[in-house]
Amino acid sequence: MSALLDYHNRVRSKVSPPAANMEYMVWDERLAKSAESWANQCKWDHGPNQLMRYVGQNLSIHSGRYKSVVDLVKAWHDERQHYTFPYPRECNPSCPSKCSGSVCTHYTQMVWASSNKIGCAINTCNNIKVWGSTWRQAVLLVCNYSIKGNWIGEAPYKLGRPCSACPPSYGGICSNNMCSSGVKSNKLSWF
Repeated sequence: MSALLDYHNRVRSKVSPPAANMEYMVWDERLAKSAESWANQCKWDHGPNQLMRYVGQNLSIHSGRYKSVVDLVKAWHDERQHYTFPYPRECNPSCPSKCSGSVCTHYTQMVWASSNKIGCAINTCNNIKVWGSTWRQAVLLVCNYSIKGNWIGEAPYKLGRPCSACPPSYGGICSNNMCSSGVKSNKLSWF
């Protein structure tokens, strides 16, 4: 799971245009446990409903040849090509975001500046209904985010010089273009 966390932070540190308030993401075991509970149900849908009011969630699924866990989230990052950051600068962050492709909300959740906690789980499902057909031996990845992102009418981050608009709780620490508390490693007990 450290690979997923590292990948998210790498993506977050390199957003374009640059983010003034991007927060360093840390692993959260409670989010991981809730992701595990959902992944174990083998449903190709977001949920559970009561949790979705407070937590952001990205899903990925694969069947067939082996893919690494990071390969399962690269498609989320690839959605950036369909996302247009709100312009003009004067209305940031209240300008609506634009998605020119079918979806870009996985990407915007990944780079939602205040979503600073993540917990993910992976499960192999013997049979899972995906887009009207049954997939066998499908690998389902669930990532939960806190705080929830993708608020309608809001941009995922503030445009500006990296770390120039960090929340006060970070004490002015900037690391790899992200607001940081100085905590760089988290003990992961997933695999």
